[in-house]
Amino acid sequence: MRNTLFLLCALVLFAVSGCKKPTDLQADGLLPQEDVLYANQSDTARILSYIVREDTLSTDELSACLLGSYTDETFGRTLASFSTQFVLSGANPSFPETFEVDSVIFSVAYTGYSYGSMGEGYLSVKELSADLPKSGSFNSSYNAPVMNENLLADASQTFQFKPKTYLYGIADSLAPQLRIPLKTSLGNRLLQPADTTALDSDENFQAYFKGLKVEAGSYPMGVVALDLTNINSKITVYYRFDNGGLADTTFYEFPVTSDCGRYSRLQHFYQYATQPELQGFVTTDTLANQTMAYLQAGAGTKTKLVLPNLLDLQINGGRIVNKAELIVPFEKDARYSPTGQIFIFYQNSEGTLVALPDQFSGTIGGGVEEANKRYRLNITQYVQKVISGDLENAPLFIVSGAAGVSVNRTIIHGPEFSENHFENLRLVITYSN
Repeated sequence: MRNTLFLLCALVLFAVSGCKKPTDLQADGLLPQEDVLYANQSDTARILSYIVREDTLSTDELSACLLGSYTDETFGRTLASFSTQFVLSGANPSFPETFEVDSVIFSVAYTGYSYGSMGEGYLSVKELSADLPKSGSFNSSYNAPVMNENLLADASQTFQFKPKTYLYGIADSLAPQLRIPLKTSLGNRLLQPADTTALDSDENFQAYFKGLKVEAGSYPMGVVALDLTNINSKITVYYRFDNGGLADTTFYEFPVTSDCGRYSRLQHFYQYATQPELQGFVTTDTLANQTMAYLQAGAGTKTKLVLPNLLDLQINGGRIVNKAELIVPFEKDARYSPTGQIFIFYQNSEGTLVALPDQFSGTIGGGVEEANKRYRLNITQYVQKVISGDLENAPLFIVSGAAGVSVNRTIIHGPEFSENHFENLRLVITYSN
């Protein structure tokens, strides 16, 4: 693309003072060292920024499901719940004619991810009243219908997430997991279904028992990610029976596997936010803001950017565009980790968000630089295609990585955040003569 792309330093786009050597702009790492002597940079391109509320996010059959609640004074309150199916641990299981259920435990393996302070709070566990097939498509706003009964063995029990704590028993240790005691009546229903064919196959069982939905209350428990397809994620029914005059105790498991439908429901309540910009999401879904922008994973918020003067980069003999890099500074907060990766998309004529061509070349970047408190996105190929007419100059959207399996939030600087230009979101254009 080098043979056709040149830079016109139009007054409307770039101030004369914005054209300097890379070292003057302190844009460390923007160019290989050998290019610096032959290149100049400008970072005064006009950028319009907006905060946009996410509509929905596909959260079914992901690597993890989310559960919990936390309140962030800046972003407000976030609630996460999940629903899942179960299968038989073996087809056509047989049980004694007479037995007594001792306990029922729903265990779910932690992934190790957590967000917010880990406090005590309440959970509810209810049986699904509608199918949750893996073949279905469930998003973050879907509210799976349930039956009224809370299946917790003790509805007043509080829980505290401990995603990195091993459980130690008499014989062995258990990997970190959330263990939820359920009513023994559920165990009886699972082992002795009224429909005698319910245990013939997984399909029959899922038609009989559609699954469970687990929700957190509004107490600040923090949010954790759970690996539902882990070997430790299952319902275990412990029961005893008379075995030839001797009391015998055993168990049967109903695991969650990759063949089970499962998804997370994610809710954000911005009316509890202290920032007026985010409170505005109660009545609208797009807010202009040039000083601050807010990213929140888990179907929270994203940032929209418009580059109104990008087409002013035209053919002007003797100057060639080497790189176009978006610098995205953020506010560091010891309480809340920023998202580890951001992505950028452009909006095509159908309104669909599409990956930039730089994404496919593997050069786009976007990883968090905590020491420098910034992200960097290499959008050179996108800028070149816009200038050459191969792509429209469409809005760009910055979104959080791992959006379906995390709720990390990041406050990023807008293009007019500070009088110190280097603290602002900006597009750095590197060119050579």
